[in-house]
Amino acid sequence: MTDWTAVHEKAVAAFAEGWARPRPQAWDALLAEDVELNQPMVPPTRGRQGWGREAERLLGFLPDLRGVVLSWAGREDRLFIELRLSGTLRGKPLAFRAVDELWLNTDGRVTRRDSFFDSMPVAMAVAGRPGAWRAWWRSGLGPLTGRRRLQR
Repeated sequence: MTDWTAVHEKAVAAFAEGWARPRPQAWDALLAEDVELNQPMVPPTRGRQGWGREAERLLGFLPDLRGVVLSWAGREDRLFIELRLSGTLRGKPLAFRAVDELWLNTDGRVTRRDSFFDSMPVAMAVAGRPGAWRAWWRSGLGPLTGRRRLQR
């Protein structure tokens, strides 16, 4: 029988550690090899390598982005984590909250992650700071339709 409380606590600790010092491979120990990842503003991604590429793009655009776990709740193979993400965009602070829903296997690895946050404040911050547009484009984050078409 799985001790889900222990699995949840271990996953939350690994998740928090990854956001405290983010880098493309910061969550490798937490993610299953074929993890499914869904989040606003970025197309669905599969696999640790896919997440590593998206994390690299995100950190290329917001290199000082950090996250702090605010709360969490879990029940069996599901875990919800609320976090506050913050960074600097063209010298001005950018902060928002997100809730990640994680599906866990019995080893505590994430097999699926759905992240939920209101992307409008982030989009408005980027749109309102023209000096950030070049870095946004170069990071590969935007505009999404153009970026994805060019990558093919």
